[in-house]
Amino acid sequence: MKTSRLIKWFGTRGIYYGWVIVAVMFVTLFISLGFRFAFGVFYSAILDETGWLRADTAVVVSASMIVYACTAALSGYLFDRLGARVLFPIGALCMGAGLMLCSKTDSLAGLTVSYGIMLGISYAVLGFIPHMAIVPRWFARRRGLASAASLAGVGLGSLGIATLSAELIVHIGWRETMWWFGFAAMVVLIPINLLFHRHSAEHVGLVPDGPSTRSAARTTAPAKAVSNIGDAVRTPTFWLLGLSVTMIGLCNMIVVVHQTRMLVDMGYGLPLASLIFGMLGVMRATGGLIWGPLSDRIGRAACVVVICSISIVGLALLWLTSLVPAESSVLRIALLSGYLLTFGIGFNGMSPVYASAVADKFAGKNLGTILGLLDLGFGLGSALGPWWAGWMFDRYGSYGGVILGVALAVVLTGFTLWTATRRREPA
Repeated sequence: MKTSRLIKWFGTRGIYYGWVIVAVMFVTLFISLGFRFAFGVFYSAILDETGWLRADTAVVVSASMIVYACTAALSGYLFDRLGARVLFPIGALCMGAGLMLCSKTDSLAGLTVSYGIMLGISYAVLGFIPHMAIVPRWFARRRGLASAASLAGVGLGSLGIATLSAELIVHIGWRETMWWFGFAAMVVLIPINLLFHRHSAEHVGLVPDGPSTRSAARTTAPAKAVSNIGDAVRTPTFWLLGLSVTMIGLCNMIVVVHQTRMLVDMGYGLPLASLIFGMLGVMRATGGLIWGPLSDRIGRAACVVVICSISIVGLALLWLTSLVPAESSVLRIALLSGYLLTFGIGFNGMSPVYASAVADKFAGKNLGTILGLLDLGFGLGSALGPWWAGWMFDRYGSYGGVILGVALAVVLTGFTLWTATRRREPA
């Protein structure tokens, strides 16, 4: 189909094409970031096979996030210039090739290089930055909802891929599992992104949000939208958002890499621990679908306060879970369920609010580049967090100090993001 015929086909059926874009983004994030957030399953299997130290093995993830940090701004810049139809198939190729190389390596250095470089690039190209730069090109009034619906793919991907990976690892090993995921990434992601992605609503003769008679919802709009990169970097808001996303990366990747192993240490089998971790992904999707639309109505700052408050409660419940003996299984399950609900729906659902806040402040043709510059912080936090958590466990034999560190990072995230979303830059 030509572009006009494809758009018209959906339009005649009452479907605004922006929601088709959201569906494609959902699938892409389901596979790409779903795998990244499910890596803790592979981490546990690799530790069992190799006997490597936790901090050393976590360097594999840290390396990928360093590469992510170094290529984040470039991926945003390339998205602004080339668009998703060119950039995303390249990212899918990197992801597929990287996972296939990982499956063949026998050394920590080889795994660090193959996963770190190839997957680090793919996470930047297929990840949060370009996808959240797409949303404002198609949505204005429903920006929070569209961001949340797209990012729901990350949470549901965490569940689906973590659960499937655990079962496959038991039967065919982590190497074969990685190889097949690499193959699937290329087979699925390259065609759908080539076929369906379009640059923006305006480029295909549509208007953001589609035709609607509904009045605009309440949003947290800036006094002045800044789209110039130099002007954006010189604002205090930019640096507040950068610090907040650094803490988001640190917290998220500590949980991603270490939670499954923590549950295995507590006596849960790998499939069950992976399922519990996957449920955290479902809560991520649920939280995003709650906070994204809600932030459109009550404002980003109010959502941030609620999110971080319930997240602290969740971390306290996780710490208590680690202290309860295995014999008290009912109490353990109750505490763990409370953690999944509070931290999962809370902090895990922060991304749509953060993404919408950045778009509120820096909407324009350079949004992808600005998101990429901000995500340097995410990459650095994500690189430091897993290694630090592994070092803490290797040194002290417990994750208690790690949970406290994550709680402090959540507080800092809340303060900086709340301040950024309330701040008004001078005209």
